Amino acid sequence: MLKGLGGMGDMMGLMKQAQKMKKEMKKIKKEISKTNITVCDPSNQVTIVINGDNIIQKISFSEEVDTSNKKLIENLLKETFNKASREVEKMTAEKMSVLSKQGLPTDLPF
Repeated sequence: MLKGLGGMGDMMGLMKQAQKMKKEMKKIKKEISKTNITVCDPSNQVTIVINGDNIIQKISFSEEVDTSNKKLIENLLKETFNKASREVEKMTAEKMSVLSKQGLPTDLPF
């Protein structure tokens, strides 16, 4: 008769594990959001500082940038931002891999 309670104990264990995972994931996401990444274009004319939420914190230009060349500025910004965005993705994947190494999914909506 008490045999059915074994499944209930398993369910409670899973619930505790899920709560622990949720807490750990929130901690990692908070750490990611507070992390700033600094990226330069290949010619070091543009520097972008971006946080883990892909929010630009700062953009700076070197003295060598030809500010009269609008197309050059646009291309430098686009190239540098895309590089920064890829770095954020890479950093996020590395930090979240802690959870996936534990066999836990990293794409849950919490």
